[in-house]
Amino acid sequence: MATNGVITLKHKIIFALSLVSLFVNSLIASPLSPFSLPVGTIVLDAGHGGEDPGAVASWSLDEEINLTEKEINLEITLRVAALLKEKTDVEVLLTRQTDIFIPLSDRAAISSSHNPGVNKKTIFVSIHVNSSNSPLAHGYELFVKQSPKKVSFLDSESSIWVLSRYANFSNSQLNALLNRENVILAAYIEESLKKSFPQSRSRGVKEQDLWVLNQSKVPSVLIEVGFISNLEEAYLMAQDSWLQEMAKAITEGLINYINQH
Repeated sequence: MATNGVITLKHKIIFALSLVSLFVNSLIASPLSPFSLPVGTIVLDAGHGGEDPGAVASWSLDEEINLTEKEINLEITLRVAALLKEKTDVEVLLTRQTDIFIPLSDRAAISSSHNPGVNKKTIFVSIHVNSSNSPLAHGYELFVKQSPKKVSFLDSESSIWVLSRYANFSNSQLNALLNRENVILAAYIEESLKKSFPQSRSRGVKEQDLWVLNQSKVPSVLIEVGFISNLEEAYLMAQDSWLQEMAKAITEGLINYINQH
């Protein structure tokens, strides 16, 4: 009986060591997600521009207010860029800095082709204003790419740094990891917006079939800051103080995300 007991104990030890070995080997075989690396670059995308005004609205209050989405997007984006440069050491790139038209394909390509540096990653943030047929629609919301939409990370023209970053993963693995990181990024920004605008409605984080998101190869989010078709929110969008507060809230969410990586 003693012999059997010794053998049983020995088998337990061997089994435990085998589990440790399998765990260590799994870590070696599963490299760190390229989307959980520290942020090296933030690409800020002011939606629309040039001949594409986006949503438009005219309201007669104390004075007539004429708003175009492209102008509001750019104003907030420039303010976010300035705050990020002041408060962080990350590289900040803008898809546009003036009222010009940038094709959707170019917007996604800027973030996907940019090398953020060794052990760093790029994130993409697109800023927009919402509109609805109903003047009652209000609040902010955040969009991420639809999970079933698959991004192709590698092809015959991929740069060396891209190959080294993604070669150890299957395309399915990369898409699953990217989908997860998109939601994490959006959640940080939403939380900051809730804190800064407690009186506004959060419409949540949603998957949406948007080309600029579906084609992005880096963690990405599209922010709809409010409804230009809603009288109260349109009035706020014409106020410098609101634009600055919105820029601060987005920046704070991005900084919180950066600090967690």
